[in-house]
Amino acid sequence: MESNRYEPPRAPVKMRPREPGSMVKAVIVGAVIDIGGTTLAGILFGVLYYILLNSQGQSEEEIRQALTTLDPFSAFGLLMMAIGTAMSALGGYQCAAIANRTTYLAPGIMSLVSVASSAMLGGEATPLPRLLILSGVTVAAILGGASLYIRKIAPPSTPNPS
Repeated sequence: MESNRYEPPRAPVKMRPREPGSMVKAVIVGAVIDIGGTTLAGILFGVLYYILLNSQGQSEEEIRQALTTLDPFSAFGLLMMAIGTAMSALGGYQCAAIANRTTYLAPGIMSLVSVASSAMLGGEATPLPRLLILSGVTVAAILGGASLYIRKIAPPSTPNPS
């Protein structure tokens, strides 16, 4: 029997699947990432925008007006929407990872929490059509982020012989 003692043993090794996690924890952590991350990014970029406008010689009143009546389709508004969408996708991914299920229940609940909190924080300042569009983008980003994780853990489908 000639065997190389420096060769690793040959045995079928199978990874044990992780147990499903807490749905409540998944929703809370995902919502904190989405809402908190978007808020922190908004504060950070708001300060940077303030510094930029101040360096251009605008008065305090002009800067306050620019920050309170922000055009969502300006460069700064689009940047903030992109960051908010990315935070939603990251929150959805993390929500799905913590829940560790192949269903979209936890990310769906998280998207409901996120959209409701956005509507409450926005108040009546956001027109309804814009609120509906932004809510749809938020839900799509959350479920898209969750789908990245769910596709990773879902068992491969077998082709149906016809």
